[in-house]
Amino acid sequence: MNDTTVICGYISVSAAIRGGKRRIDRIILDTERYNKVMRSKYHYNEKKQYGALKASGIQLDFVSPDEFLTLTSGDTAGGIAAEVGERRFCRPEKLLCNKKGYILVIDGIEDPYNFGYVLRTVYAAGADGVILPERNFFVSSDIVIRSSAGASEYLEVAVTDDLGSAVSLASAAGYTVAATAKSENSVSVYNTVLSRPLCLILGGEKRGISKNVLEKADITLSIPYPRNCQYSLSASAAANIIAFQIGSIIAPPDDSGNLADDDCLGNT
Repeated sequence: MNDTTVICGYISVSAAIRGGKRRIDRIILDTERYNKVMRSKYHYNEKKQYGALKASGIQLDFVSPDEFLTLTSGDTAGGIAAEVGERRFCRPEKLLCNKKGYILVIDGIEDPYNFGYVLRTVYAAGADGVILPERNFFVSSDIVIRSSAGASEYLEVAVTDDLGSAVSLASAAGYTVAATAKSENSVSVYNTVLSRPLCLILGGEKRGISKNVLEKADITLSIPYPRNCQYSLSASAAANIIAFQIGSIIAPPDDSGNLADDDCLGNT
């Protein structure tokens, strides 16, 4: 079975290399674009990009513009792409070894772009890792990496075929479990005090959070709308508000809360 895919653009390729969470088979460069940049007196940023790719030690393959477009499905990608393997994940238990972690569970997002935007947000907001259902949008690696601006490659990501059990594991590990949902008992995200370790569950705007996951929450959080609206915010917009608000009120981790290879489970 072929487990390779092509990712496009310098930001995506650089993130995959630096993240170290997938195999990089080769870097693909548009020869014509490369020669044009290298002959130019300008294009300093692109020259730095090429220099960084060369320094990575990964095989560089120079191809014609037509072949490049064929390999990248018509995406010019700035003349830079890479052939990569599948994303490597860990088990939820490894993330939950962090005794002062800020872990996100993402459930019910139905669009790969929204998924990427949410990963971009939670990484910037200080999340230590993300737990996802086994069926997730990393099968659309190029879309996810680009829409997350590379954040998807830096995050620690665990997958499970049972999100409910993963949330139970978080509770057993001493995590407070907070879910985002509109309900009679929900508390405004602006009027709550939370601390690490924290497991925050985010759901999509259509399906929301699965019942068997939501019922395990210690607290449900909502975003108060100044106007009475009959619709929900997009998953990415809600994630922006909630992840940053919580990230600003929970204490930052110290060194004792970091993952350690000697006391945590390894990758699957």
